[in-house]
Amino acid sequence: MSFPNIPNITPTISITTAQTIPLLLSSIALEELALAHIVNAEAEKLQFVLGTLPEGKTTLSPPIVTISNLLAIDSSVQRTLRDVIKKEMLLEFKFENVLDLLATLPPVFLFVSSRDNNTVSIFDISNPSSPVLVGEFGGAGELNGPTELAITGNTLYVSNQFDNTISIYDIFVPPAPIVPPAPVHFVKKFGMGELTGLAGLAITGNTLYVANQFANTVSIYDISVPSDPIHVEGGDFGEGLNGPFGLAITGNTLYVANQFANSGSIFDISDPSFPVHVIEFSGEGELHDPTGLAINGNTLFVSNFSNSTVERYNVFTPTDPVHVDEFGAGELNGPMGLVIAPPVPVFPPNPCYIANQLANTVSIYSLPSDPIVPPIPIRVFGSGFLHAPTGLAVFTPPSPV
Repeated sequence: MSFPNIPNITPTISITTAQTIPLLLSSIALEELALAHIVNAEAEKLQFVLGTLPEGKTTLSPPIVTISNLLAIDSSVQRTLRDVIKKEMLLEFKFENVLDLLATLPPVFLFVSSRDNNTVSIFDISNPSSPVLVGEFGGAGELNGPTELAITGNTLYVSNQFDNTISIYDIFVPPAPIVPPAPVHFVKKFGMGELTGLAGLAITGNTLYVANQFANTVSIYDISVPSDPIHVEGGDFGEGLNGPFGLAITGNTLYVANQFANSGSIFDISDPSFPVHVIEFSGEGELHDPTGLAINGNTLFVSNFSNSTVERYNVFTPTDPVHVDEFGAGELNGPMGLVIAPPVPVFPPNPCYIANQLANTVSIYSLPSDPIVPPIPIRVFGSGFLHAPTGLAVFTPPSPV
């Protein structure tokens, strides 16, 4: 007799630890639901023998109740419930293993710039609905009216609106649980004499885009060496721009929020150094001093500073935004930057954070998996230690190799 011939099966499985956790929790919940049905069936079995089963549950007539059949049904139920208890013990072990997996996930940090006191605050958002303040940095000499933030690798860029420079920080955090995170190291400033009315930042690959609000242009920097950006000669562009503020990128498409024109501009950045103007969009009274931009899947979010709302656009076709809806009325106050954090297993879909510059707070929303369903407000935080919060960025320390 020969050994079985097992084919060489090598499927490609691309799923992270964070993605496995909700799947495991769902499997536990489904098994618990099945056990609940079994327990309910055993209860109805007893009711049937005792003649107390509600009418309509069965067409059978209950037998005459005797001590012997009561003992028999009791023994049957007992055996079944013993098996249910054994299964519950296995599910408890499974759940404990999931909790161990949760402990292995890297922490997630939210950086929030406070324009009016020249600082950037760091919050631990490992639990997205309960941010914990773990640090603050900046001050005179490093920051001057910090507005927007952008992160690539372990490098943080902060645009300084008041002196038209960009500050660079090294935000490397060792791959281990650290509270508070390791110190953030100031590297240098750049852009003096090249930038005007600094606002939004966006990064794709080795290219940094910088919005010059007062010059109606966007500057391009080569950040192949993150700590030493090089201004691309003749790379600045400005077709269709009017008070550019927020920037966002998806694939080969760059979106720019034109605060002074209540519109958005779209550029093709297939060649990052030579953006090509495609179209502008605004809709009928949809945008009101648009500032911050963020993209989640096929949805573009645009914060309206003057009427304290956020617009949602379907960008399944990146160059043809379709207005979906508006949210945040009565909940936001001068929204500026917004950012969507990575999904966390213990939190509904994607957490979205929105800086309320006029209220000195940050609002948290849960974005349902169905883009048609309106975002759900979760809570507001930051009152008392944020000062005109403007820019937001999310940082996840590198995982151990």
